[in-house]
Amino acid sequence: LGGVTFRAYHLGMRVVMVSDVHLEGLEDPGQRDFVGWLDALAADRLYLLGDLFHHWWDFSGAVMTPYVPVCAALLRLRERGIEITFVPGNHDFRAGSFFTEVLGAEVQAMHTREVMGRSVFLAHGDEADTSRGYALTRWLLRGWPFAALLWILGPKRGWNFLRRLAGESRGHPADQSALLARQREWAQGKMGGGTELVVLGHVHHMGIHRTGAGAVVHLGGWCDERSWLDWSPEGVWLSRGLPDAPERVEAL
Repeated sequence: LGGVTFRAYHLGMRVVMVSDVHLEGLEDPGQRDFVGWLDALAADRLYLLGDLFHHWWDFSGAVMTPYVPVCAALLRLRERGIEITFVPGNHDFRAGSFFTEVLGAEVQAMHTREVMGRSVFLAHGDEADTSRGYALTRWLLRGWPFAALLWILGPKRGWNFLRRLAGESRGHPADQSALLARQREWAQGKMGGGTELVVLGHVHHMGIHRTGAGAVVHLGGWCDERSWLDWSPEGVWLSRGLPDAPERVEAL
């Protein structure tokens, strides 16, 4: 009886996951494309697994003008009844009041939750990079001295500073084997106790890595491949393109 109830409950539901859009501003054609992608989306819940923006910081209600089009598209999406869960990345970890108060999104750091009846661990994925240089950078950027500096700079100068800090490149080095290996080893440590699926972004690699304990889904960089995970009663697919006309690339 429980199984029948489960199937009935999930009938027709659709969950979509995407990461690493790395929007850069009004002149970025990727923002126009992602707005179109959001407007075409028909789903029950959208999971944004970090780095939606190439740089973002919440300045106590100040409007981040370069991202008004995508923020408006996210609001339209919520008006259509689509729930949003945002897992911050290394470029937009200071999500702030737009997401929680204006958008009404659920904002959580990496965590395990039930998705379509399965226990899934969700993370941006940069947490797997334990190299000394990256760990130090991550600690510095998330500390109070950096937050105080941005408070002193204020919205306009602060956003310009963040844009320079984020850099011009949205991609990763061509050889991602070392980072992928670290992500997969780290992900296996998150499996167990019923959790057999880990979904990650950050590395801009699209693919499914299967292990004896489960599977690691690498979402790929939307900014590079227009890639995303499509999850419905029909199956789970890594896909490309628009959500109303997806190109299915790999099945889970």
